[in-house]
Amino acid sequence: MLYVIAGLIIGIIAGFKLNIGYNPAFGVYISLVILAIINTIFNVLSDNIKKEINILKSGLLLIADLIFALLLGYIGEQLGLPIYLAAIFAFGNNIYSNIKSLMDLLIIKFDKE
Repeated sequence: MLYVIAGLIIGIIAGFKLNIGYNPAFGVYISLVILAIINTIFNVLSDNIKKEINILKSGLLLIADLIFALLLGYIGEQLGLPIYLAAIFAFGNNIYSNIKSLMDLLIIKFDKE
């Protein structure tokens, strides 16, 4: 858990210090990638607390989330429809669901102690 927090802090500091620009046309894709990664992080944290963690499953889940989200973004861009919003809502719902289950598990864990 300490490694996750340290990695997040290093990533945030690096993001602010490095001056990397991007084309605004890729904003949808970047947001989808960030949400897919955050979704995978919360899935891994939830699996870790439930003692069901599997690195292969987590990696495949990340790849599947990325491919699905980017495919939705690309198809939506080609059709001129905001189909990528479906991926954003799905990831958001899954993230909040994982946060709720993490909080429930932590409350149960600390209630026993």
